[in-house]
Amino acid sequence: MERDYKVTELLNDIRGVLACHEICSIGLYPASDELLSFFDSCRRMQVRSAPSIVSNVSPERSEIPKKNEKPQAPRVSDHTAVSEIAAEVAQCRGCSLSEKQIHSMAGKGGGGTVRLMIVGHWLPITQGSRGSFVFGPEEDGMIDRMLTAIKLTKNEVFISNVIKCGIGLGVQPQTEHIDVCFSFLQRQIAALKPEIICTMGMVATKTLLRLSQPLSKLRGRFYDYKLADGQTVALLPTYHPGYLLENPEMKNATWLDLQAIQKRLGTI
Repeated sequence: MERDYKVTELLNDIRGVLACHEICSIGLYPASDELLSFFDSCRRMQVRSAPSIVSNVSPERSEIPKKNEKPQAPRVSDHTAVSEIAAEVAQCRGCSLSEKQIHSMAGKGGGGTVRLMIVGHWLPITQGSRGSFVFGPEEDGMIDRMLTAIKLTKNEVFISNVIKCGIGLGVQPQTEHIDVCFSFLQRQIAALKPEIICTMGMVATKTLLRLSQPLSKLRGRFYDYKLADGQTVALLPTYHPGYLLENPEMKNATWLDLQAIQKRLGTI
């Protein structure tokens, strides 16, 4: 039994590495005889071990209700409210950023019940850029590959920013701008009722968690984000796609965070 479990864990690790490579746009491997023989033997061992593993699966401790624990209300995303928030964002003149705003970006995605909400900092707009991006052209492309790797559809994910203005590269938002926009983000979270929030980057993480530690210390674990009605949403911080484009060596750490989200959502 222990050997079977280790074999399955090894296969899951291999699958994780391959998905990480897909995110990084690595799609070709040398098909040597040794590599093909190794994968063939792994497949045979997985088939032999599957019946004994499945028969011994038990629910995780977190699935067992605690005594006297107040049950969470059913999750139903209110897309009407989200649309109303987007309309307010488009008309917002609450801070000086509105004067430099190229266009507003309240967020996008989540046509169904939202399982995951991704929050970044703001949309930097380069001269001549077009399209309804949330993080940026390359960044949004990376997000799409991440979601595919953890088996989530765009209808299940809503992507937004702390600051809702799309602004030029030379503009640097300040704390007072974040404070003005924060109410929009809070209302989006309350309306969407996601199972998990993934903050990408230090600005989003600090805004929602109110913690000052560096992102390298905060990432890799879940926190409770408390809503106004007392309910909580699991929140996991990780690195922003813009940071990963400049620091590709951190993609592996981000993939570990995505795997934690995937495991929690049960989309493995």
